[in-house]
Amino acid sequence: MSWRVARCLDVLLRQIDGRFPHRDRASDGAIGDADHQKRDSDHNPWYGPGIVTARDFTHDLVNGVDIGPFTRELADTRDRRIKYIIANGLILDSRSWQWNPYHGNNPHTRHFHLSVVADPVCDDTSPWAVPTLGEVPSEGDDDANPAMFTTWGTSVNVRAEPRLDAAVVRLLPGPTRVHVRCQTHGDLVRAAGLTNDAWSFVPDLGGYVSNIFVDHPDAWLPGVDEC
Repeated sequence: MSWRVARCLDVLLRQIDGRFPHRDRASDGAIGDADHQKRDSDHNPWYGPGIVTARDFTHDLVNGVDIGPFTRELADTRDRRIKYIIANGLILDSRSWQWNPYHGNNPHTRHFHLSVVADPVCDDTSPWAVPTLGEVPSEGDDDANPAMFTTWGTSVNVRAEPRLDAAVVRLLPGPTRVHVRCQTHGDLVRAAGLTNDAWSFVPDLGGYVSNIFVDHPDAWLPGVDEC
């Protein structure tokens, strides 16, 4: 059957990837495996038209999320989208907002689990106000933001890493307005008679776009930090 993840969980994924572009993703997960399908689980596409209402996010002390303090910050938001959180052998249910021992087979030390409510609010795409992720972006004029650019071309790949063999996480059908968080050097890309090894990290898309496909005359984008 067709399925998708609750949109608010995709928003959190983009925020975490934007804050920690080089984080470990080994224990990330959305839709459940065969074992999950044998039991009731928010990792199954059980709500509405095939919506998965849970995501796992990898614990990474070096380049990513320390799930202990992060989940405490997440719980402190009292966000109405939260159903429950599991991390480090503890579970928090939003009905009480209290942490209690978790007695499941997996203590969730390699990742934290976030389930969101089975309600239309699960598709609320408001940013998550978790301090570790930085300030919540405010509404404003994109043209006033020096890190806003427009891509060119059709069927442009957005990749998980700045490499040509990295997984494609998004496909841009045509010119797209994007917010570039940072840029880095990666695989050499050739297109339309141009050659460039610079890649832009676009947190809203969850990956990297070759700077060749960013509509700007400079190979290295001005005013954008290096990742």
